[in-house]
Amino acid sequence: MTNPSPYYIEFTPPNVFASLIDAFWCFSTPDAAIQSSDSIQYRVLPDGCMDLIFQYERSLNGGINNPQLTVYGSTDRFSLFDIKPVTEFVGIRFYPGMAGQFLNLNAIEVFQQEVKAQDCSEPFGKIFDQLCECNSIIQALGTLQTSLLELQRVNSGDDIPLPTREALRLISSSKGQMPVSQVAETIGVSERTVRRGVTAAVGLSPKVLARILRFQNTMSRLRSPAPSDLCSIALECGYADQSHMAREFQQLAGLTPTAFMP
Repeated sequence: MTNPSPYYIEFTPPNVFASLIDAFWCFSTPDAAIQSSDSIQYRVLPDGCMDLIFQYERSLNGGINNPQLTVYGSTDRFSLFDIKPVTEFVGIRFYPGMAGQFLNLNAIEVFQQEVKAQDCSEPFGKIFDQLCECNSIIQALGTLQTSLLELQRVNSGDDIPLPTREALRLISSSKGQMPVSQVAETIGVSERTVRRGVTAAVGLSPKVLARILRFQNTMSRLRSPAPSDLCSIALECGYADQSHMAREFQQLAGLTPTAFMP
């Protein structure tokens, strides 16, 4: 792990994407790190989402090398990535189940996989070429946003069944605390229908998705300026007790809950 700290910035998506995209984001390193040959180890945590990511290595003259446009499927565990200091990332994080509005893919098949976006949908070949002509992160973000607007116009249909969309809304709005049985009862369908629809859209079963969203909500609570005691947070976020929360954090993040406290 190298000394210079990487930076990660999120951008709120335009209103037209508000129900589909959680955030546009970028990840880079300080300019001083370009001279370093050490890698940065970065921990990526599960969030129930898919990401479309353009990554490249920037050169001293401002050019880009080894560009890649990749779809990262949903995952149920943390990953550690060794990143060269010269590498930059520009990404889009789709809400659970919403990536299919833009990408022609099978969410189950790309679970914990990385695939070239060009292999998912033909238009991404053109988008990749446009991204390779960008000379800054901001320009690449603008190119991605414009490209998605065009894709949304072309792919105007909604192939997510209404019960699945409602199930995703309930699981997300409850921050993973609504049982699958209650989700099914509220929608008026069987639990099997909920499981089949959510798994097909997200690549995760509704139970696993709920577990991850509960973890994400708890992590946010822990990071607040004045968090409650661990026991109270555990109970308020839907865990049986503090030990249950600790076990979940070890499995999903490889860290204890206290690692996320200020």
